[in-house]
Amino acid sequence: MSNRTIRRQPAKAGADLTARLWVLAGLLGITAGIGVVVTGRLGHLSGAVEALIAVALGWLTMLAFAPWRQMKKIFDDRAEIRKLTRCVRQINRDHRSEPLRKLLTDRSDGIGELSRAIYDTLAAATGHRLQARLLRRTMDHSIRRGTDRAASHLQRQVETDPLTSLGNRGALRAQIERLLGSAKRGDGSLSVLMIDVDQFKQINDRLGHEAGDQCLAYLGRQLQSGLRRGDFAFRIGGDEFIVLIPDQPIEVAKSVAGRISSSFSQMPWPHAQPSRPTLSIGAASALSSKVADPQELLRRADEAMYAAKRSGRARIVAYDDLRSAA
Repeated sequence: MSNRTIRRQPAKAGADLTARLWVLAGLLGITAGIGVVVTGRLGHLSGAVEALIAVALGWLTMLAFAPWRQMKKIFDDRAEIRKLTRCVRQINRDHRSEPLRKLLTDRSDGIGELSRAIYDTLAAATGHRLQARLLRRTMDHSIRRGTDRAASHLQRQVETDPLTSLGNRGALRAQIERLLGSAKRGDGSLSVLMIDVDQFKQINDRLGHEAGDQCLAYLGRQLQSGLRRGDFAFRIGGDEFIVLIPDQPIEVAKSVAGRISSSFSQMPWPHAQPSRPTLSIGAASALSSKVADPQELLRRADEAMYAAKRSGRARIVAYDDLRSAA
């Protein structure tokens, strides 16, 4: 904020003249008092009393001609300086801009000029302080956002299979525990598909691991694009995949398994040997009334998957079917 236009106070020469006249009046008063004593007008009094009367007449004369306006200004200046001091100390202590307004004054003398100069300086300092605080807050927000983004990216890397971009075993463990907990609380269910690529070892042995990786990557893409919203797919190692299907019975899980198997059969396969790979899929479901722990649910799906392999591969077997057959 720029300084206001300052009106100059009356000429200093006038104030000096007033001070000289005041002193002169005091001297004249003392001289008059001495004259009264010398002329013997107070001869009936003692010398000490006459001296006191002479001095008193001098002081009374000085008071009669005293520059009361200048004396009042001195007291006002002292009060204003004390006010400025309190405001500056409060601003320095609180670091707030509200006390700055108290520094503004309409006085046009040196005190007014000083208060406006202090106001301008502190206002600029307060502005810089606010800018620094805003910059620090912005930097903190950027650092926090960058840290959260980096942590999220690192978490995804930790929980993601690099070949298929599906979740890995650690992500599966966290997700299945969460979904089973929701099933227990909400009277829902959770279905699991255990998927295994048939004769995958022959593909690696005859065509090389690159062909095997291409096969796994293709299956990963089909799972990512073919599942319903809310379903989750994971690669837990080698050629084994798991799909979690929340809030759906085993019949829906078997239908999803059929679509996955059909989509995988469309994979380009230019090789004569070994023959086109297929999928063996085991399905298991947990209802809220009989929810198994995660390991038990995965064990059931795994058992159904191996039953599909034993029965000739390229099949879908549900754990409940195994129990019915038994």
